Amino acid sequence: MNDYMTPCPVCENKSHLSSMDMTPELVAEMAAQEPVSDYAGDKLVAKRLEVCKACPKLIGGMTCQDCGCFVQFRVRHKTAACINGKW
Repeated sequence: MNDYMTPCPVCENKSHLSSMDMTPELVAEMAAQEPVSDYAGDKLVAKRLEVCKACPKLIGGMTCQDCGCFVQFRVRHKTAACINGKW
């Protein structure tokens, strides 16, 4: 198999997750249970989520089109940043 034909592990993972019927609510619940050593704080997390929810690049209320992350996880980390510089 040529390199260009090798399946992308990120895409494979997204396919697996989509088969699990992921919802924004389920992702938010999973994110809330994730231990975070650099937690951004409730106010900053809420502010970041509002920015993401208003962004046209948010897919299905949970996935960033540009970086592929579940935003509910990314916004919780103080050291994280929006790939588009929105927060």
